[in-house]
Amino acid sequence: MKRRFLGFLLVLSFPLGQSPAQPQETGSDEAYQAAKKRAAQAFNNGEFEEAALFFKEAFDVQPRGNLLYNIGFCFEKANNLPNAVRFYQRFVEAMPSDPKRGAVQEKINEIKLQLKDLYVTVNVTSNPPGALIFIDAKSNGVMGKAPLSFELLPGVYHILAELEGYELAKKKITLEDARQAQVSLSLVSSARVGSVTFVIPLRGAKLLVDGELLGLSPFAEPQRLKQGARKVEVIAEGQKPWRREIQVKAGQAQRVEVSFAGDEAYSGGGGGGGGSVWPWVTMGTGGALLLTGGFFGLQAQSLYGQLEDKRDSDQLIAPQDIDTGNSRVSTANILLGAGSVIVTGGLVWWFFDRKPSDSAVDALPLLGLAPQDGGARFQLQGAF
Repeated sequence: MKRRFLGFLLVLSFPLGQSPAQPQETGSDEAYQAAKKRAAQAFNNGEFEEAALFFKEAFDVQPRGNLLYNIGFCFEKANNLPNAVRFYQRFVEAMPSDPKRGAVQEKINEIKLQLKDLYVTVNVTSNPPGALIFIDAKSNGVMGKAPLSFELLPGVYHILAELEGYELAKKKITLEDARQAQVSLSLVSSARVGSVTFVIPLRGAKLLVDGELLGLSPFAEPQRLKQGARKVEVIAEGQKPWRREIQVKAGQAQRVEVSFAGDEAYSGGGGGGGGSVWPWVTMGTGGALLLTGGFFGLQAQSLYGQLEDKRDSDQLIAPQDIDTGNSRVSTANILLGAGSVIVTGGLVWWFFDRKPSDSAVDALPLLGLAPQDGGARFQLQGAF
């Protein structure tokens, strides 16, 4: 054990079996060194699983082959033997001239012997053939070209297939107590795919295309969809599902805005007023500003009373207290003024956005704004 530990420290200090280091960008080198430092600290604290993840983070920044050994060693110390085998194997493949290669291969054989009765043989094919196959993420390294076979322990995995000129294909598999599993991935030509940006106003809404869940909103990047008619459904808690059929055009980008207000979302029809949620969002924002402004106003009023008491009792008043009071009055006036304008704008928007059936509804009160000639006014004044 002592020999192994010293060997590990040597790996940390000296990259093994590498060609002369190439110049690195400063930012990349700093991120690499920071991740490696966190890994060493975690290892010294006995947090071997965390150390492996930090070394993997360093590898993602700068893919140095010796780090694969460190990752495998940490996973072995954490008794995560499947991942230990995976990264030891990647080290053997990436560092063929490293002097530890033979010992690491023996370690791989030992661990596999311990786990031999648990492994499931996974046979992967791709259409068209020849796609590069990955497990869970491309950063984990390529397994080979389809068709190919490899062994995995029972569990849940994502199998990825990548081929130039085609979209990345992905399939989730669950391996149980079986001896073999068959996985087939069909890749779609990039020439038959378009980009669709989905704008969904609620966070955590489910986006389904042709019945397949693509993920939860918001989506930072456009979705790559096969050309043709696609049935889109967006499901959010407390809202009626939004459904529409869209036409995806190959090589083109389009934007789809989702609205949960009104039945027009089902028909796919456009335009017109009728229950848009944004006027209410606008008024809610203005109301929040009014409440915040009122809070600052109350603070300013309280401070004003305290300073008056000090003045009446001939106590000294610090200049910063006067500055604080003036600042609070100014902040309150700005927030109250902005809130009034935003609430008024939201009400106007709501009024003109109403459906014809809403025409009999009178205008809502201005949330506490006092009507005056020429407009509404809500202002706090004071002198310090």
